[in-house]
Amino acid sequence: MKSTNDPDIDWLKAAPERSASILARLEAEPDPPTPPSGDDMIDNVTNETELRDALQTYADERRVGMMYSKTGVTLTQTITIQQPNHDGSAWGANGNHTKVNWAGAAGEDMIVYKGINGVANRMLFLEKFSLYGGGYASAAAGACLKIWAPDGDNGSIYKFTLRDIFTSYANYGVVLSGAVFEGMCENIHGENHLKDGMMMQHERVGEANQAIVSNIAVIHPNLSRNLGAGMRQVYSCNSIMGSYILNGAGGIAAPEGLRAAILSNGENTGECLFDMASNGYGSTNFMNEASSDGSTVCRQYVNGVWVDVGKPLLYGMTQPGGVQEGNNHTSYYGSAGIDPMRWVK
Repeated sequence: MKSTNDPDIDWLKAAPERSASILARLEAEPDPPTPPSGDDMIDNVTNETELRDALQTYADERRVGMMYSKTGVTLTQTITIQQPNHDGSAWGANGNHTKVNWAGAAGEDMIVYKGINGVANRMLFLEKFSLYGGGYASAAAGACLKIWAPDGDNGSIYKFTLRDIFTSYANYGVVLSGAVFEGMCENIHGENHLKDGMMMQHERVGEANQAIVSNIAVIHPNLSRNLGAGMRQVYSCNSIMGSYILNGAGGIAAPEGLRAAILSNGENTGECLFDMASNGYGSTNFMNEASSDGSTVCRQYVNGVWVDVGKPLLYGMTQPGGVQEGNNHTSYYGSAGIDPMRWVK
């Protein structure tokens, strides 16, 4: 008997006692559809219209799409993406390190994911984008990437993931604003921004529809060489394995307190690595390092001249009272002879 290369059909043909109806049904079944592969799986984007259409299509179809751009994409206007309805599944985009360059007006955001009032939006997934804010030689964008839920919990964005996102030369790198919560930010890079590498902010605190950022996990951020802070965060944030180099206003600015910072490093990054104005609900710092030569500071190139921004790093953390800390240390490699550094300011 000739084999069909189908083990189910061959087995039935070799066993005449099997039901003929079963064999007939198997042979009559259509072949399963061929899964998409190659170019069918990846959307090639070459301009801002195609980029906007692809991102919005993924939102409308409630799926995580894949894109690629060989040439990069230049933006002249903000791309705002909203998901009008949600079924609880992951949605968003894998950019395959698509390069997006800003050429629009100063201060306008590049890519914004905005919540919709009445849609409890969860499981946004964005990874592998390189976002250049245009500010090296021309007008700097506002934020390279903004996750924004201004309508409070009724229009929240939560349980989100941002991963492998590289930002540079805007006012801000990544911004989380409003009712944005229960999210993870992994391997986020923010470099050479006019303000902060990463920034979190509440909106309308105390009002009936207040929009609060909370429960954020930041893993291995590299937020360096920004004129503001490496990260300006709300209290409800845990950060681990961060790198904060040569920022003007410190590594992490945490006016509400800093729930947890662990295994992080700051070098010549403002006067203080962790600048806390409050203990919040309980702030903790463990196994971190602040290193400095006692003189090097963040600088800005203004009218052909380098201008110092901020102060030399001398302290690991401020101590507003009640902060728990342990196994932290400073490393001084200056030539002044006397080590001016200490962990607590």
